Amino acid sequence: MTQPKVRTRFAPSPSGFLHVGGARTALFNYLYAKATGGTFILRVEDTDRDRSTEASFQIILESLKWLGMDWSEGPEMGGPHGPYTQSERLHIYKEHTERLISEKKAYRCFCSAEELDGKKKQAESMGIPYLYDGKCSNLTDAEIQTQLSTNTPYTVRFRIPNKIVIVDDIIQGKVKFESKLIGDFIIVKSDGFPSYNYAVVIDDALMEITHVIRGVGHLSNTPRQILIGEAFGFPIPKFAHVSEIVGSDGKKLSKRAGATSVLAFRELGYLPETMRNYMALLGWTSPDGKEFMPDEELCRIFDIARCSKSPATFDVFKKLKEEEKETVEFNKLDAMGLSEYLNPKSKLNWMSNKLIRDISIERLGKEMVPFLKNANIPEAFKTGTHPTLLSILESVRVYLDRFIQAPPYIEEFFLEEINFENEEAKELLLSGNGINVAKTFAKLLKENQTSTPDAYKDLMAKVGEISGEKGRTLFMPIRSITTGKSHGLELPILFSLLGPEKLVQRMQTLAQAAGISLN
Repeated sequence: MTQPKVRTRFAPSPSGFLHVGGARTALFNYLYAKATGGTFILRVEDTDRDRSTEASFQIILESLKWLGMDWSEGPEMGGPHGPYTQSERLHIYKEHTERLISEKKAYRCFCSAEELDGKKKQAESMGIPYLYDGKCSNLTDAEIQTQLSTNTPYTVRFRIPNKIVIVDDIIQGKVKFESKLIGDFIIVKSDGFPSYNYAVVIDDALMEITHVIRGVGHLSNTPRQILIGEAFGFPIPKFAHVSEIVGSDGKKLSKRAGATSVLAFRELGYLPETMRNYMALLGWTSPDGKEFMPDEELCRIFDIARCSKSPATFDVFKKLKEEEKETVEFNKLDAMGLSEYLNPKSKLNWMSNKLIRDISIERLGKEMVPFLKNANIPEAFKTGTHPTLLSILESVRVYLDRFIQAPPYIEEFFLEEINFENEEAKELLLSGNGINVAKTFAKLLKENQTSTPDAYKDLMAKVGEISGEKGRTLFMPIRSITTGKSHGLELPILFSLLGPEKLVQRMQTLAQAAGISLN
């Protein structure tokens, strides 16, 4: 028998931004469809009217487009199984609900919210899980009509058959659920909108979804969805529940533990290819263990069966200090704020640096344009094509993990007027053995044709040998006499950009401002 063509879907709820967990789910569906020659579908689950917004919908679309996950069917694309937005499919759910009710597989429940809440609290007080007691499951037609004639609000509940439900999950293996522990659950809310577990089954069946790939948190929903599918006689898709993502502290991602919009990584200056490569490895490994892979390779070799059950570590952010855990909210930080919490040794930074070094200098200049918009440099250099700008980028690209790091180097190159930013910076030069360190550095700089970052590192090491200084008492006076600042860019990189001539000019200007001589 010929296997049906693979059809996967990503079905976000437009109630917020697209975070890393959701983006990884979308990516796994996208890659599996590509690897199998199948179809990737985007569907919007917007039946939660209190939380769904148009703004969130647009952010999700923008995020997927930036990540390069093009869908074959869905919003903006259309397709043979539309509409692809749940709020436009209410008539479809209504037809299916009427069928279930007529077949006695579902029933109207007229219990009030207050009544149900009281029963739930009673169960909690007794220390037992709450299950609906089936009060409305056997109402007569006359009793139902009486309630309908008085416009009594009602929900629709699915009548659970008594059986063992086995989920044969591609990743998690076989998982058994007893249906009697589920209870008759609501499939249509009192406002007429379908519940998640109901609408998703109908949509997946009518859109001919063959593989449902999603987070392991949805595993507990699966028996309900299988039972609904069986009640309709739908083909049951194959399920693959991917492991959860945890932060550097080993805890589930949250607004205080690394959860942030994927668009924040665009603002930080990571390339979409980098994000795709990094997210692909959150719970999946390639057959040969390789980590840095171009898109074409990922789309060719990805297999959902190679995903691990173990939690995947999102190591992009540092582990928060105790005093930060209750105050830092990653989803509210801008790019500069997020930069302070990035883990410099993360796998994402390693991948990003490698790709930045590999792409053409022309593309690097083009990608840098948004980051130069507010930079304090001549307008002619903000187009990303000026030869001098490209020369600077060529010199610093090996040291960049993300594009947002580049503007300070570029601005420093064009800085014409230089002075001490404050008294602290000047004191770094004037205190201790600082003046002798500065004089030694100036002398060696004039005597040597230094050009590369490594050569400048060696030069500063030689200054240390001569002056007897090391660490802070060596580097801070050199920073002070060359930049006028107490903090800033990595000196060897900066020096290689400026060159000996500019450096000598800067040192003479700052020495004069400090009232000292370098001779």
